[in-house]
Amino acid sequence: MARSSAQSTLPTALVLAVFALLFSIIEAKALWSLSPASSGRFIRESFPVGNGRLGALPFGQPGQEKLNLNLDSLWSGGPFESAKYNGGNPSEVAAASLAGIRDNIFRDGTGSLAGILGSNNNYGSYRVLANLSVVIQGITRYAHYNRSLDLSTGVHSTTFVGNDNNNYTSAAYCSYPAKACIYRLSSTGALPNIAVALENRLVQPSLYNATCDNSMVRLAGVTQHGDSTKPQGMEYDVIARLSTGALGMPMSSCSKNSKGTIVVTGSAYGGDSKLNTFSVIVGAASDYDPTQGTAESKFSFRGPKPGTALAKLTAQSSVKLETKLLTAHQQDYARLMSGFELDLYDPWKTSEYPSETLQFEADPSVAQGDPYVEGLLFDYARHLFISSSRDDSLPPNLQGRWADGLESAWSGDYHANINLQMNHWFADQVGLGHLQEALFKYIVNTWVPRGTETAHLLYNSPGWVVHDEINIFGHTGMKNTAEWANYPAAAAWMMQTIFDHWDYTRDLGWLQTTGYNLLRQVSQFWMAQLQQDRYTKDNTLVVNPCNSPEKGPTTFGCAHYQQVIHQLFTTTLAAANAVNDVDTEFTGKLTQLLTMLDKGLAYTSWGGIREFKLPESMGHDTLGDKHRHLSHLVGWYPGYSIASFQDGYANSSIQAAVAASLRSRGNGKADGNTGWAKVWRAAAWARLNDTEQADYHLRYAIYQNIGQNGLSIYDGANGPFQIDANFGLAGAMLAMLVYDVPAKLESTEMRQVVLGPAIPSRWGPGKVKGLRLRGGTVLDMEWNNRGVVGRVAVQKRGEPVAFYSKENKLIGRLT
Repeated sequence: MARSSAQSTLPTALVLAVFALLFSIIEAKALWSLSPASSGRFIRESFPVGNGRLGALPFGQPGQEKLNLNLDSLWSGGPFESAKYNGGNPSEVAAASLAGIRDNIFRDGTGSLAGILGSNNNYGSYRVLANLSVVIQGITRYAHYNRSLDLSTGVHSTTFVGNDNNNYTSAAYCSYPAKACIYRLSSTGALPNIAVALENRLVQPSLYNATCDNSMVRLAGVTQHGDSTKPQGMEYDVIARLSTGALGMPMSSCSKNSKGTIVVTGSAYGGDSKLNTFSVIVGAASDYDPTQGTAESKFSFRGPKPGTALAKLTAQSSVKLETKLLTAHQQDYARLMSGFELDLYDPWKTSEYPSETLQFEADPSVAQGDPYVEGLLFDYARHLFISSSRDDSLPPNLQGRWADGLESAWSGDYHANINLQMNHWFADQVGLGHLQEALFKYIVNTWVPRGTETAHLLYNSPGWVVHDEINIFGHTGMKNTAEWANYPAAAAWMMQTIFDHWDYTRDLGWLQTTGYNLLRQVSQFWMAQLQQDRYTKDNTLVVNPCNSPEKGPTTFGCAHYQQVIHQLFTTTLAAANAVNDVDTEFTGKLTQLLTMLDKGLAYTSWGGIREFKLPESMGHDTLGDKHRHLSHLVGWYPGYSIASFQDGYANSSIQAAVAASLRSRGNGKADGNTGWAKVWRAAAWARLNDTEQADYHLRYAIYQNIGQNGLSIYDGANGPFQIDANFGLAGAMLAMLVYDVPAKLESTEMRQVVLGPAIPSRWGPGKVKGLRLRGGTVLDMEWNNRGVVGRVAVQKRGEPVAFYSKENKLIGRLT
């Protein structure tokens, strides 16, 4: 998807097409461009591939192609940078300061967190790994260029005609079965000499060593040299090894002119056997080990040196025919992509698909948008999740798996006050919930051990806690600015993803071994932290201190916290019933606190939901506040404290207040112009059954924040790539397709699901297959050209549920 020259000033002018890749057996959706991704802007122009642990972005001119490589665990900072790193925690118990902080806030309404704020030292950053460089000798000009990412296979392809009149095709993909990325180059004639190297020009040469040996190149490095004052940094290793082809391993030799470069010179059989295709297997690893992030391991996170195991892995893959590696990759990828299908009305189906003159999405105030584009971006979100979240990887961070520098924006970390949650909004509903194992392991390995320490040191509390910004080294303490660092609700909100995974899959074994323990531990923390409101003296339990995410003042009873904890306690009790928790002291106390809890639902004088419990006269709940976060609406969407547990979806007064708050917050452009803020608004409007507003905000997010390669750009045309809006867009579209929330804890009525609460008429006729519902049901449904759902077919029966239209007409029941 490339810009046309006539539209170069537009932030989202993109190419889209249906393109049959060389290895596709069917015509499939794809992203493509007629121009190479440039070296200076490849993060906005390249089409990403990945296998969870590894990510790659192909870019560069024909004849000089590169794969930008990323490894999920390659970070600076942490215990690899400083032996004194402590996850942001204080060196001794600081919880004694809390009593005074709370007293001041209950007296004045607001206060300071001096005494418990932490440090940003040695936090580190996610960073780029290396480039694989492939240079074809003699190619100085080209014609008929095309690059494409096939969303049915996860294979990236480039084609061009060189000045030697040969047709060249390269393919790049990252295989989960092979635990490696693969690059293949083919030609209609004999290949010229090919130079293959690994490089990272951003890193000081003294920190790495590039070598060549026996049909392979290798780049081994360290993030810092150790000495008497600091530890040795994280070690990493990258190997690019030639793969066996139809004629055996190609002939190659180490370059005499360029260190760490191998030159492929022809067929292994020599003579008349011309080499017209060859492949490279790329593997990478570091000595980061998430299981070593415990007190017993002194929170070292350091595992064995990566070189030996990596050399064995790449050697094993290299002796397999690349065609077999490709087949295994395609089968694995297709199994994940084929479990769900969204088919929106395609305005181009009866005509030729457009080329570079088509915008990805026009200004929604003057144009209707393109359903094909929206369906393409939905499938792209699934591709990105499959490519960045696997059971042996870390979860997708702020940049998914794709960084282009040594210092990523916001460290490329895990922001847990919306961004990490948004990354997982859609996974369970489209059959990718099991890929969240990356997230579950990350929480267990890097949040719980150090977070238990944080709970004790900062709050004198059982359970565990984390705050807003978290790296891969268990940075669970606060950072140094209350407005955004004071966010101990991070784990409580993250528990929605835990409960939702159980609710959609009904995997009781997982709930018993993993999910319920997490819910219970986070509930225990908050059971010990709630305070009786001494400011309003209304006998409710509130959080003190709190900051509404990334916003002042430091106060008490923030609506966001109260709604999140209401949801946490309710879902923990539901999970306790499911696993038959016999600890009645725990469940009884939790039930009692739940009845006393302030639920975070109160109204402003202008008709919106209040964000703060402070008197409105103090000026913190003003009409027209355009803050990017919808923190005080978390119980409406993506949560359900307001929507379900407080009957908001059926209550016109609550719906009116939510709508007033959304109108007051605006369209998400005024404060940072973030994509994630816009798709959050689209989803919240969808839960109001407001098709027009949901549709507008979805299209506005695409118009403002989707870049040339379909990735979301934080500040429209100006900011860095940040993947949350790519995933959140899919979540918003699902909110337009179905309203599906847990029932109230005490409810004995059949649960109700609304099909098509906000389907735009321009999406019809359309259909969805493989949509997961809570309770374990999987269904297919179709809608007409008015966006009204008609036919429903059940693939898998779950718990009893009644299906309704948004006009409250019964469609059918599962009993």
